[in-house]
Amino acid sequence: MYDDDIIAAIATGYMASAIGIIRVSGRGSFDLLEKIFTKKQPYKHRYIHYGHIVDKNLDIIDEVLVSIFKSPESYTGEDSFEINCHGGILVLNKVLQRVIEAGARLAQPGEFTKRAFLNGKLDLSQAEAVEKIISSKSERALKIAQRQLKGNFSTKLDSIREQILFLMAENEVLIDHPDEDLSSTPTLEKIDILKNIQNQLESILKASEFGHSIFEGVVLALVGKPNVGKSSLLNILTGLERSIVTDIPGTTRDVVSEQFNINGIPFTILDTAGIRKTSDIVENIGVERSKKAIQDADIVVAIFDATRELSIEDREIIKNIKNLNKKYIAVINKTDEKSLINESGLGLQNIINISCKTGKGIDELEKRLSEMASLGIVDDADVVSLNANQKNSLVMSINMCKQIINDVLDDIDPSLIAVDLMSMADYLDEIVGKITNEDMLDVMFKKFCIGK
Repeated sequence: MYDDDIIAAIATGYMASAIGIIRVSGRGSFDLLEKIFTKKQPYKHRYIHYGHIVDKNLDIIDEVLVSIFKSPESYTGEDSFEINCHGGILVLNKVLQRVIEAGARLAQPGEFTKRAFLNGKLDLSQAEAVEKIISSKSERALKIAQRQLKGNFSTKLDSIREQILFLMAENEVLIDHPDEDLSSTPTLEKIDILKNIQNQLESILKASEFGHSIFEGVVLALVGKPNVGKSSLLNILTGLERSIVTDIPGTTRDVVSEQFNINGIPFTILDTAGIRKTSDIVENIGVERSKKAIQDADIVVAIFDATRELSIEDREIIKNIKNLNKKYIAVINKTDEKSLINESGLGLQNIINISCKTGKGIDELEKRLSEMASLGIVDDADVVSLNANQKNSLVMSINMCKQIINDVLDDIDPSLIAVDLMSMADYLDEIVGKITNEDMLDVMFKKFCIGK
């Protein structure tokens, strides 16, 4: 349950602009508006009304346009209105204060969207898409979030749920008539349906992991011993002279972070201090931070100098990469000169030869990074953004599907299978918010900005 009292907030941010918008929603909104607006009821739905916001003494605060949205045809599903006033900070605050004086309260972050969800205007996956539209870092991410907001993902889950309901109905026949062969669906066909459901859910999970890359970005760590070209590569990928490039080992003494974009996928690149044994206390701290950055990275790019034979430090880096079991690319730099490194001697796969000096191999490196981040997803229409709770529910539904397949194959009592089918359906419902709890909603919507 939740309060349906009147909430209000500045929806256009706290900055001076030509126009500012104050959003108001809740039962009794139009009665509140009549107290502060020179235009009186009746208000026409989806019309813009001209007038003035006035204080208790009827003195004009600002000249405004007010947009009217009547329940249930509004963003929140409640009676609501938006005041378009002049965008100065002082004016916005005075109008907002007048709305609060008249009976509203200040909205919490994401409270408008939370009410839209609770009133059935959006499901949980669509609400998640609203936040992603606001925070999108690329045009590609924005288009993916817009498709999710339209309900593409919800429609896909509804289709899967229909298949589960069909299996539940077939299973109910076996429970009610155990001694009669009334089910029209053979066991092998039920297994095929369940495996198809499992494949669809696993595809969604994979697509959600790529969605995380699209919206949150991929952390990329450049590692290698000093003076192999890490800083040069960072400068090339980002198009910035972000790192100092010299022939002196140990120039980079801390982790340098910068962002760049490949095919709409945001990357955070970490140029780490060269990994080597050193007596320099400050540089040694940088080396330890480099090792921590490698552990936290999604992809590791290990760089080796083609003009020098593999050293103890190089072999230590190779060993660390193998032990971490992470995605990686082995880059041999300075291949415009005579190479002293044999690729087979690295003992690594996924090797690219480049030259930061001539630009050789950079396009191939960017292509390989994009492919790694995309996880083999070729159609953006499949990509979805899920929060941690939703992803956990998806994993649980996959595990439950696997369990049901084994149960059917083992000819388990249909009553027990019924419980598992219901659990799988419930996990799917949790993803779109048909089954949820208030604490989880509070955590989710606190990510939103005030006014949304």
